[in-house]
Amino acid sequence: MVSSVVLLSYALAFVMPSNMGRIALLMPIVAAMAKRAGIADGTRAWYGLALAVGFGTFQLSATILPANVPNLVMSGAAEGSYGIHLNYVPYLLLHTPVLGWLKGIVLIALICWLFPGAPHAQHEAAPPAPMSRNEKRLAWMLAVVLTMWVTESWHGIGPAWTGLAAAVVTMLPRVGFISGDEFASGINIRACIYVAGILGLALTVTQTGIGNAVGETLLRVMPLDTQKPFTSFLALTGITTVLNFIMTANGVPALYTTLAESFADATGFPLLSVIMIQVLGYSTPLLPYQASPIVVAMALGKVPARAGMLLCLALAAVTYLVLLPLDYAWFRVLGKL
Repeated sequence: MVSSVVLLSYALAFVMPSNMGRIALLMPIVAAMAKRAGIADGTRAWYGLALAVGFGTFQLSATILPANVPNLVMSGAAEGSYGIHLNYVPYLLLHTPVLGWLKGIVLIALICWLFPGAPHAQHEAAPPAPMSRNEKRLAWMLAVVLTMWVTESWHGIGPAWTGLAAAVVTMLPRVGFISGDEFASGINIRACIYVAGILGLALTVTQTGIGNAVGETLLRVMPLDTQKPFTSFLALTGITTVLNFIMTANGVPALYTTLAESFADATGFPLLSVIMIQVLGYSTPLLPYQASPIVVAMALGKVPARAGMLLCLALAAVTYLVLLPLDYAWFRVLGKL
């Protein structure tokens, strides 16, 4: 069941560009699947399924160029700073084997190990009740929203604006679907404020110059050496990991990419390869707050912070100890280093 959820999360990233939108779409589906399988809310098995949505959506989608915000920030910074245009297929080929397929297998194995649980299918599922008028209206609205999300590349309206417009419609008097009391009791305002704070952190660090100062310091102290390519590869990934702590995943590519030319001079790597190396770092958060989509998935699934941190650290450990050397080897096979 975990494999199905992770695979669905990854597959949806090819057709739907928004991490937040995919999580909002998948969480109710996975919750219904869990209920049918006899997995109750608040159990370790449920935490595993909810985290499979969050981690599968954010971490694996980093291998698909237009599928998440950090990738788009990196692409825009590369084109704006150096005139380098990132192409879909070469990007997919470079990152998918290790950071997509192998990391997906590791993610599934870790979730099954850390959050065990056996599904118990119901022998006689109760027939669903007929949809009410409001449920039918809401279903049509969700269909329109999903269509807008999937076709973002055609009309150019961001998924966040589409989702915001739909949320406003649901709360309009007479037209909407929930009352003021339902909104006050059912909406997790703390999660909204938390995500806003995470996104604001990256902007604050960038605008105050803190991020640039940290980046320049890391450039001086990290062991970047043209004679030691693996050490340089490791150091560049380490730089991305450190930046992830202070800027979160959305802000890292903007700073790292602007420093990429200096990194390329220090390591002897091609500029494009230096830009690509950061993907492993920003797509592997050590703590949940570094990736707002994971925080949202945890909030929707009511997953405790400890469970999210446990999976973050376990997956990061395997990534850096096992997948990083394999990623380096794949770069070498493709002639990127």
